[in-house]
Amino acid sequence: MVEVIATDEFVEWFDDLRKPEVKAVSRAVDVLEDKGLSLGYPSSSAIEGSKHPIRELRVQSGGKPIRVFYAFDPMRQAVLLLGGEKGDSRFYERYVPKVEHIWEEYLADQNAGLHGEETGRRKP
Repeated sequence: MVEVIATDEFVEWFDDLRKPEVKAVSRAVDVLEDKGLSLGYPSSSAIEGSKHPIRELRVQSGGKPIRVFYAFDPMRQAVLLLGGEKGDSRFYERYVPKVEHIWEEYLADQNAGLHGEETGRRKP
């Protein structure tokens, strides 16, 4: 098992989901918490072309593909970065730069010795 934490950006996105999507994403996050680093395809896959070791949870809800971007921090916590509905071929082109920026901010906060409420991070 791993500890799963969420960025403010993820929480804001998650809070706007409808009930069926909340259930589907929550189930996927539970599997991530249980399997941790060993979670593989088809539940999770690496993001090609990212300059960081960012992964995605592959979620389906009502026939719609949802992706939850995450990475493991130096303490081996799974950090939920952001989510989105994969609607077109430009999805990754739009989301990867945002997710990389969120990850870089998270790591900078960790390196500065900021934790928990001080960084605005909380568990989902």
